[in-house]
Amino acid sequence: MEALTNNPWFQSNGWMIACALVALATAYSCYEVLTLLTYPRALLGDAHPFERQRRDELRAGSFAYRWFEPLVDELAALVARGKNVTLEKLGQSLVASREKLPWKPEEFIATKWIEGLLAGGMLFLMLWLVGWPTLAVVMGIAVTLIYGMVTPKSVRDRAAKRLGRIRIRLPFAVDLIALTMEAGGGFQECLRTAVEENGDHPLTDELAEVLRQISLGRPRSEALVALQERLHDPDIDELVFAINKGEELGTPLSSILRDQAEQMRLKRSQRGEKAAAEAEVSIVFPGMVLMIACLLVVISPIILPAILAFF
Repeated sequence: MEALTNNPWFQSNGWMIACALVALATAYSCYEVLTLLTYPRALLGDAHPFERQRRDELRAGSFAYRWFEPLVDELAALVARGKNVTLEKLGQSLVASREKLPWKPEEFIATKWIEGLLAGGMLFLMLWLVGWPTLAVVMGIAVTLIYGMVTPKSVRDRAAKRLGRIRIRLPFAVDLIALTMEAGGGFQECLRTAVEENGDHPLTDELAEVLRQISLGRPRSEALVALQERLHDPDIDELVFAINKGEELGTPLSSILRDQAEQMRLKRSQRGEKAAAEAEVSIVFPGMVLMIACLLVVISPIILPAILAFF
């Protein structure tokens, strides 16, 4: 090796060899990426008609998925390889937030990281052309990382907000269903009344889905269990369990719904009291800071002249 490096021909032409190797490696990498990106779409998702329909919806709704679908599949496989609680919770949040596109959690993460990489690359190129190379590198990396990490969190926040709205409205809807059942209506008719009365609300979408499934012939218990699996909320879990258990035991459904509505209101008041107690503790430190600031404003005209006179 030492003899080779001391060779005059190698010393004069070594940089050309190195450049050629780098060019070959770059060309091979580009070839592999292009081969992956141009993989025939007809061969993707052909296992079942529903899978093809799902992928068609993703292609129509996401430009990154439409352009980089094979790459998304490869990255999604890597993400799914390390299945963990975070990925499972993201899947639940995608369902609970009523995401418009039928994402799988690993596909969602892979697509959003690709979008973040594209956004960071565009910002890097713009700042580099302006003449700020250091800022271009920093901002490009920062935008990619922030976009990739914040997007899943925004889905979880939307799901939590939507579940909060459903939790607030649910006791009133249950009371309405119980009232109409006491008036002689069937469960399906009462559920339709609750859907009509709640208007444009997240709870309306969920109740309408339950009503649709029952109308298509699915048993009521299974439709309610599907609601429970979509939302993963303790109040919904207790409500579904009470309805299905009451149906098995022959307990009047209207009385079960009344009891559940009262328990939901009690839990809501308890959550409000807990939030108020936590807010009281959280406001202690800001209150002390404000009190000290006001005290300094009051005593400063007295203390400052004495200090200046002493010095």
